[in-house]
Amino acid sequence: MNFICKLVKGYLIAFIIFLILTVAITMFIKFTSMPESFSIYYLIVAMCIATLFLGIFSGKLIGKRGLMSAIGFSTIFVFLIIFGINCTYFQDLTLDSFNIQYMIPVIVGGIGGIIGVNAKK
Repeated sequence: MNFICKLVKGYLIAFIIFLILTVAITMFIKFTSMPESFSIYYLIVAMCIATLFLGIFSGKLIGKRGLMSAIGFSTIFVFLIIFGINCTYFQDLTLDSFNIQYMIPVIVGGIGGIIGVNAKK
């Protein structure tokens, strides 16, 4: 049970990081001359930072096979974000929702898992 609580805590912190970065990016786009056409790339960067944290956290938590576990947890994280956005705005989830660019945060999360396993406790 302790493992599940720690894992949920990691997901919550990653979602909070993603939410803060998304709000900050939205403010920069709204109040500066940053182009809105690149907003998907800013969102990918925010997901990358959140999945990097989640990967490091899960790598430390599990302690072995950091790449595989972090890729799995990062995939679930990205899926939950895409699912939430699609259900909020589009009321359906289709295969068109999953672009290849969403693999970048998953790969960054895997790298975070490698870092987390090799980090000193």
